[in-house]
Amino acid sequence: MFESLFNWSELVSQGVDVVVYAILAGVGTLFFLVRLAANAFLGGGDLDMDTEFHGDSDHAFGVFSLLSILAFFMAAGWMGLACRLDWALGRVPSAFIASGFGFVMMLAASGLTYLTRRLNQESGYDIETARGVTGRVYLSIPAKGTGQGQVEVSVSGRKKIIRASSNGDEIPAFTEVKVIGTKDDESVIVEPTGL
Repeated sequence: MFESLFNWSELVSQGVDVVVYAILAGVGTLFFLVRLAANAFLGGGDLDMDTEFHGDSDHAFGVFSLLSILAFFMAAGWMGLACRLDWALGRVPSAFIASGFGFVMMLAASGLTYLTRRLNQESGYDIETARGVTGRVYLSIPAKGTGQGQVEVSVSGRKKIIRASSNGDEIPAFTEVKVIGTKDDESVIVEPTGL
């Protein structure tokens, strides 16, 4: 197949659809690689045009993002060429197989984009949900007013290690404590549960 790609007269003799597949494969692959390189080296940044297709919702992802459309063209072009040149299929079966494969690759690219965006999302929490919860001292907490340590406590339904200060004496590591207050700097005030 690759030998035929560089011989345009042979491609044209195979039919117009073969030329279209070759153009889709070449242009789609080129722009797909440029897009991937831009995301890898520039972090997307100003080149991220996906929001034009699916809005600004944090939970939405676009099946018709730029990357998924490029994946469709690239996959459909290569599969169409394989069907026509390697497998000697007719125009109609080749078109159906190429379109189906392109659609599958478009969905795969969309799914990967969605999963990547979920990984990049900040998982927010409300420190106030820790009030009244018991936890364990992770890093010793100095006496009141002399510094902070760390506690492992459930915040917004997830175990987190957060900064904590004592309401009295020093609290050693591994002591069970109860959160009795919160501060503006996202830290908590604790006391041992035995009090």
